[in-house]
Amino acid sequence: MPKVAKGNGKQRMAAVTDDFSRKCEIKHNDMLGRFVVALCNLRAGETLLLENPIVVLPQMGDRRCSKCFNLTESFCRKCRLLALCEDCSDHDERDCKRLAEMNFSDDQVELLQKKEHTEIQPVLKCLLLREHEETLPLYEEMSQMESQLMTRRGTDIWKNYQEHAFTPLNSGGVLAQLRGAADEDLVQGLLGILDINAYEIRAPEVGGAMRGLYRRAGLFAHSCMPNLVISIDDERRIKVYANRFIAAGEILYNCYTNVLLGTEERREILKEGKCFDCSCPRCQDPTELGTHMSSFICSHCSCADGYIVRQPDTGIWQCLLNPEHTLKQEFVSNMLERAKEEIFHARDDIYRQELLLAKLSRLLHRNHFLMLDLKQNIASVLRQILQNIGTRPNKKVYERKIRLCQEILLVLKVVTPGVSRLKAIALYELANTQAELARKMYTEMEHSANDLLAELERVEVMLRESLRMLLFEPLATPEGQLTRSMLRELKDLQDDIKNLRESDDDVVNQ
Repeated sequence: MPKVAKGNGKQRMAAVTDDFSRKCEIKHNDMLGRFVVALCNLRAGETLLLENPIVVLPQMGDRRCSKCFNLTESFCRKCRLLALCEDCSDHDERDCKRLAEMNFSDDQVELLQKKEHTEIQPVLKCLLLREHEETLPLYEEMSQMESQLMTRRGTDIWKNYQEHAFTPLNSGGVLAQLRGAADEDLVQGLLGILDINAYEIRAPEVGGAMRGLYRRAGLFAHSCMPNLVISIDDERRIKVYANRFIAAGEILYNCYTNVLLGTEERREILKEGKCFDCSCPRCQDPTELGTHMSSFICSHCSCADGYIVRQPDTGIWQCLLNPEHTLKQEFVSNMLERAKEEIFHARDDIYRQELLLAKLSRLLHRNHFLMLDLKQNIASVLRQILQNIGTRPNKKVYERKIRLCQEILLVLKVVTPGVSRLKAIALYELANTQAELARKMYTEMEHSANDLLAELERVEVMLRESLRMLLFEPLATPEGQLTRSMLRELKDLQDDIKNLRESDDDVVNQ
């Protein structure tokens, strides 16, 4: 474990922020733009960056309170432009005062408060940084971030922001009353900066999401095989740490999208949202490093290895064994869309999900990202069944969840090597279920005490490995809370193992 700086929270923050300058170097080239390389060798789990956001903003289409960040349609009665829920009486005093100084007619305020103009709020938050001497340096740093302004010009997202951000801000009289010049390119540029550089963070409500923009965290280049882990705690502090040993001079990579999506899906998200084409080793490998997370089963081949993959250079879907066996892109797209719709409608219905998994297994590789999605959904439902004290699940329920966890882990070990939250949680789920099944079989006299001891010892190894990865997570995160719970479970498990060993010794001595 990396050493933690002593002192209060601000001192620790400063110490780790200084680590960025000592351990990282910002560079630039035509392909990546600004990016970061390691200045020294970095250990797995070593922290590179810890910082607070410049601004916290709602997701596109949402409107959130400027103080507590709960969803709301209410506005501050003083400044009338920034959202403020009924439970909060005030927000940032400087911002409120600056906006209250501006003169708006009732018609202009009505235009600026329209429900469909939610993108006004993020722009205002950014522009207000420029209005105050104390926050001007933050605005200047933010303005240096990549916006892809020229690439986005004239696109659908540009037109949407023109209609719902620039036009109302301009017609509503806001831009004309700012201290600095503000035209459409500035507004579109700020929104581009947020789209490309902001991180998704947890919102106050369960399952909700917001965005946080950070000074340095957006500098890391993208790879679908990253060497960094990003974690954001409940105070919206971001922590960046190495997921493996990183040698001095290596480029530091974050993953901007979900690693459990297929190549086409990841590349489409990156192209639309971040305006670039990913060319990482995983995206260039038609088998996705042997995982086949996008592969179809070739119906013409009788052997087990007949898989149809998309060739990255031509875009053609063809069989690895016989290139004459192909699929049309239109068929692939339509089939995947239908499968996604069926998965959506089967949610929470485990019997329907299992039938769908069996159906898709005739078309898709067992590791296809949609198959993995279904397996995760089924495992989640099985967890709820096993945790329900009112049910008495049989051995097959435990065994099914164990098998699903094992299949998911096989893929995660390839696409998330090193320290990985996803892998740690999947390993915990596997260990926990195996321990419960072993105890159940011992209670029902299907296992001897020695059988139970051997199984619990295997579970202990898995729990320790899961904890080894999760201990790098901040405490004020769901993973941090899970770690605390797991430490208690590990202690109970070790007590059970100790008691079983002592009982075995007593038998031997007799």
